[in-house]
Amino acid sequence: MVKPGPSQPGNRPDGPGNARKIILLALGLVLAGTVFLLPQFVSQPWIAGAPEDLPPVPEASPTSVAPSTAAELTRFRQESQGVLAEIVAMRDRLEQSQVERWAAPEFSQALDLVQAGDERYSYGDYEASLEQFRLARDRLAEIEKLGQQKLADALAATAAAIESLNVGVAASSIDLARAIAPQDPEVQRLAPRVDTLEQVAAHIEAGDQALARDRFSEARTAYRQAAELDPQHRRAAESLAAAGREVSAGAYRARMSRGFAALENGDFDGARAAFREAGKIRPGDAAVATALAQVDNRESGRVVSSELERAGSLESREAWREAVEIYERLLQTDPSLTDARVRLIPARVRADLDERISGYISEPLSLSSQAEYRAAQTALRDARGIPDPGPRLQGQIAELEAILKLANSPVNVVFRSDNQTHVVLFRVAELGRFDQKSLQLRPGRYVAAGTRQGFRDVRVEFTVTGKPMDRPIVVRCEEPVG
Repeated sequence: MVKPGPSQPGNRPDGPGNARKIILLALGLVLAGTVFLLPQFVSQPWIAGAPEDLPPVPEASPTSVAPSTAAELTRFRQESQGVLAEIVAMRDRLEQSQVERWAAPEFSQALDLVQAGDERYSYGDYEASLEQFRLARDRLAEIEKLGQQKLADALAATAAAIESLNVGVAASSIDLARAIAPQDPEVQRLAPRVDTLEQVAAHIEAGDQALARDRFSEARTAYRQAAELDPQHRRAAESLAAAGREVSAGAYRARMSRGFAALENGDFDGARAAFREAGKIRPGDAAVATALAQVDNRESGRVVSSELERAGSLESREAWREAVEIYERLLQTDPSLTDARVRLIPARVRADLDERISGYISEPLSLSSQAEYRAAQTALRDARGIPDPGPRLQGQIAELEAILKLANSPVNVVFRSDNQTHVVLFRVAELGRFDQKSLQLRPGRYVAAGTRQGFRDVRVEFTVTGKPMDRPIVVRCEEPVG
């Protein structure tokens, strides 16, 4: 840029130099207006009261102000207005939280700083005003932090007082918390609990007194009422649980006692029912399981004793098969029953012998078989070897002896025919054709068959009992074949 030369007289004043002069003159007029006219519009401070111990405000001089100074003053003024807006918002919030109740001195000092800054602002000392406003803003910020701490302390004191049932402390603490932050979620949660605290404390006290007298049901009722009023109260909940355990323990003990009493009286069903009720109160309780096992053992022992006694009675009556069934049934239930196992062996021997002899006696004709006859003889020897046989076995021995004697004694049997029929006595002999013939046959069942040319075959079955036959056996083929 080329620096212009000095103006010459008579020259036109519209060069660059003259333009700068005009600009400087305009800025001087603006600055003079700021210094002398603005204080007339901002004549009163925003907070009433005169600041104390303030340094003297220098009088404004109507001298010309440099442009840089005017710009700096404008910046200070604008910053002061911005900080002042923050201060107003902070002041309003603190007044809504009733700051006078918990930080009145601090709040008053902050307001004094604001008033001092306001005073300087009114005189156009924007830099000093800005400094005072900043100090006031920082002080108000500290008060807001103090309010948050006061709120936290009040909430903690409220919660502790609720649990300790201190109605007075809880009420004063929640009142302060409500003043600081009425919409705080924790304040709204604790406030209803404080409202019911006096009733909760009364119910808990009543429960404690009942518990001291071992009136557990009454204590549980009182604690339940407290817990219903304040479900979040730990002391009420814990006391209710403890009282409930005592009630349950009493009911448990009562049912166990009733069960053992029934067990001693032999009332197994009653004992089992009582122990099962105790098990419902304490599921999985080992004592209940043990008691039920005792019932089973006692009942089983009584049943075993009764059944063994019944089996012994059957043995005395020589009802061996029924006795065997009892022993086998008992061993199926409990294989460790030594008495039943020991008594089962001889009972089976006697039952088998009884059935064998009874079979021969009921079917004497089966002895016609040599094998059966020899088996019957063996059974008779076994029976004779039994020491102290009872009346039944003695009778069986006598009867079997007689049957065996008859079975070995032939009987004369007379056969009649027509001398034209060919007769065969199965498993004995071929008799041929005859009019009459006699044979000596042992007791048993026999079959005689007759055949004749041109006539239908005949078959005759008869039984020899060991007694004389009352009539002859007739074998004739008399029906011609068409």
